[in-house]
Amino acid sequence: MMSLRRSFTLCNARNIQRLSICYQSTKSKRAVQAERVARYSGEFPEKLLSKKQKSVSHMYVANAQIAEQINDYLEPHLRQTKCDTVMELNPGPGHFTRHLLDRETQFRKIILMETMEYFMPRLQELHALYPDRVKVRYGDFIALWKLAYMDKIDSGTRLLDMLSDVPRTSFNDDINMLVFGAVGSYAFFKHLINSLIFQMSLYNLGRCEMILAMPPPIYIHLTCSNKIGYLIYRSASVLFQILFEHRFIAKVPRETFLPVQADYNLSKSSKLAKVKSINPEYLYLVKFVPRRNLHEICPVQDLPALWFFIKQNFVSRRNRIIPNLEKWVPGCGPRLIINQNAPERVRPIYEDESVKRLPPFSMQSTTMSTRDYYPGINIYTQFGDLTPSQMLTLFAQFRQWPEYSESSFLASMENTLLKMESVNDEQGIEDGVNLVEEDDISTEGVDEVLEATGEPAPEPPKTRRKTKSTT
Repeated sequence: MMSLRRSFTLCNARNIQRLSICYQSTKSKRAVQAERVARYSGEFPEKLLSKKQKSVSHMYVANAQIAEQINDYLEPHLRQTKCDTVMELNPGPGHFTRHLLDRETQFRKIILMETMEYFMPRLQELHALYPDRVKVRYGDFIALWKLAYMDKIDSGTRLLDMLSDVPRTSFNDDINMLVFGAVGSYAFFKHLINSLIFQMSLYNLGRCEMILAMPPPIYIHLTCSNKIGYLIYRSASVLFQILFEHRFIAKVPRETFLPVQADYNLSKSSKLAKVKSINPEYLYLVKFVPRRNLHEICPVQDLPALWFFIKQNFVSRRNRIIPNLEKWVPGCGPRLIINQNAPERVRPIYEDESVKRLPPFSMQSTTMSTRDYYPGINIYTQFGDLTPSQMLTLFAQFRQWPEYSESSFLASMENTLLKMESVNDEQGIEDGVNLVEEDDISTEGVDEVLEATGEPAPEPPKTRRKTKSTT
């Protein structure tokens, strides 16, 4: 009986200790929040300060100190550019804007793109001080994909109106604009990929370079190597690395941006713990720009085919190259196995970039080649074994086969593009046709992958099988 009483006493003591720790933690969090509100309430609206948010797509530079630090990080990169037009996303109270204004001889046009009316009066004051140099726009640049879809529905000009101050240049010319900001929206980066593939939206005006602060999981997802595993290395990773040159610049503290990000809850069974636990207290400051020679390595008219080729074949990690391609071109396997062509190796674009400074699992940006053949391909080789450059090479081979023009691949692609034309819901606006890419992992794994990248989980397929009624 005594042992039972003692166990109850110990159990109550543990519960009291846990409650005390929880109380102290809550009290500490409230104190931090109160300090944040007291510090920033004069410059930012309450909704950016009141509570942490789980998914943050728009972020603001919170103070002058981090703005100066970012400016110092960017100094060597800005010295190299000849572009005289810049756009700042969500300038807010203008902490980073001041550094752009200080470069009077370099940046002759500064476009301030703001999504909150709260900051508009202050930004209009800047326009009044610099009427010829500063242009202020009220709009959501990060949701370009929404404007593009709405214009497509009613033949509107919302997108062109928003970007009316952006210079137009040829794709092969130097960059037409520099874009600065902090973006946490995965849909935004998907739209940039689609803009290049389908020759629409932003990249119809030229090759703009972006310098953004972004969450580590999104950057690692877009720039990772195939060694990380298929949960992260997916079609978007391959497409982004083929289409863009990218470079990691620095880590900046997440707490110096508003609104504050809610903490990740990592369970012991989390398959993405190794990625979501990487630098959660930071944002990655990076730059990327479309490849100038993109239309040389893949002609404009073949970009949709490249997109479909990669999306379709990355539906599952278990997809093997030869069996899959033989569905479109029967008997093509021996051509890949007996390939005698010498491979052309890729090289890093930024030779002064230190590999040791790169985030875990991310790759250096390299050149792309249509002759970067995978060594020793056989019937067991999977699409996930290929690097982005090797995937581009495989598509180039497939495209040159005489059977390509009459293959079922083209009919499948046209069918998919027609479905994209007819999509009319918000999920479809963002994702187009949903080619599910996780059929070789569990449902829990799918949800975790999509949560990490901010992607909505796909709905389960509807079955046509009728259930028998019981009597």
